[in-house]
Amino acid sequence: MNVIRHENKIDAAVRSENIKQRGFVLWFTGLSGSGKSTIAAEVEAELARLGFCAYLLDGDNLRLGLNANLGFTGADRDENIRRIYEMAALFCDAQIITLISAISPFKKARELAREKIGAENFCEIYIKADVETCKSRDPKGLYAKALAGEIAEFTGISSPYEEPEQPDIIIDTREVSVGEAVKIIVAYALEQELEFLLRKVLEDSIYAAFDAGKAILEIYERDFAVEYKDDKSPLTEADKRSNNLICERLNKYAPYIDILAEESADDKKRLENKFCFIVDPLDGTKEFVKKNGEFTVNIGLAYKNKAVLGVVYAPCLNKLYYAAKNCGAFALDLSKQIFKLFDADTRIKVSDKTDGLTVVKSRSHSDEKTEALLEKHKHRIKDTADMGSSLKGCMIAEGAADVYYRFGYTMEWDTCAMQCVVEEAGGIFVQGDWSDMLYNRENSLNELGFVILNRIESRLD
Repeated sequence: MNVIRHENKIDAAVRSENIKQRGFVLWFTGLSGSGKSTIAAEVEAELARLGFCAYLLDGDNLRLGLNANLGFTGADRDENIRRIYEMAALFCDAQIITLISAISPFKKARELAREKIGAENFCEIYIKADVETCKSRDPKGLYAKALAGEIAEFTGISSPYEEPEQPDIIIDTREVSVGEAVKIIVAYALEQELEFLLRKVLEDSIYAAFDAGKAILEIYERDFAVEYKDDKSPLTEADKRSNNLICERLNKYAPYIDILAEESADDKKRLENKFCFIVDPLDGTKEFVKKNGEFTVNIGLAYKNKAVLGVVYAPCLNKLYYAAKNCGAFALDLSKQIFKLFDADTRIKVSDKTDGLTVVKSRSHSDEKTEALLEKHKHRIKDTADMGSSLKGCMIAEGAADVYYRFGYTMEWDTCAMQCVVEEAGGIFVQGDWSDMLYNRENSLNELGFVILNRIESRLD
């Protein structure tokens, strides 16, 4: 053989970074009339709406062009699938989310497709419907022709379909609607794109926080009424307006990411979702009422109950903190710096101090237990600072403080965004009993308090 493979100068990692996504293949298999093409087309459209580059290669369309010279014998069917998976492998290497809708009736051909593309990049989706159901639908009139003997080698009638034994996803279209199928498949796709999804969501979350901050300041600069909730915490027009603005913007990602927001009704269906936004539209309402500027807009994202994204924006201070899992933590003074996502010059990290510590305390939630702890360890403490809202954790993230103990109750939305910022800056964030803090829980109350440290050696208790 006188053909030698030529290696490209750039690899998949470079392409992935350039296009800001990872390529993989969603392979839809099933009988004619099962709903493959309908569902695949809707999935492609939804991925595009969410900002991803996706392309559907439909088996019928390919037989009108690339595979027009092939029939329906066993050998031709195998060659048809071979050409499709060879092309899909190229699309995948180009980092396109590639959707294949093809009957692909033979198990061996599908196994070869998985092998060629790579198991880590291949999702076999069985669009399940029995022959009787497909015959009753018969959208193209093909079953009627096959039963009349007008079409030879027709899958399900005169040619076999070998059902997948262990597909990655099964969609039984006798029971599952197109909309439900799309939700299942897109949710799977988003998990494959987690790294790049976080970047897209992070930018949207930051601009949502900016919009909310603008609305909050409009109210802050004039007189406003203060209500009190059942737990005696204050509530203002700013809390409500900010909450509505943020949720409206984040709903772009519905139904794949649910929302737990302080001023919205808690829809417990979120517990079934691996993703959940955790939103505090105005953290530090007491500081807002006092007009001392120490309040923030907090937008966090939990995935599998862990904080993986955080945005903390202090509109009065023109200060923005943000972080995403494995991407680092960043802070900038918007009165002096222009926002640019993941700008290395704005990256922050915790201090390395273990003595001469700066301890932050809540300006509005002081307690005797905290004061006793600080008195006991005063020989290690150089300074203390009172601060409102999530700014306390952010101070530790940027090295301006080192320790924060909170013994009182808080809620998930008080801590989620801040925790991601702290952890991505290299800090430690745990519950008061030193267990992991989890999110998107049945009970949103943080009952055990929490501890934030720059280093484990700075522990005071």
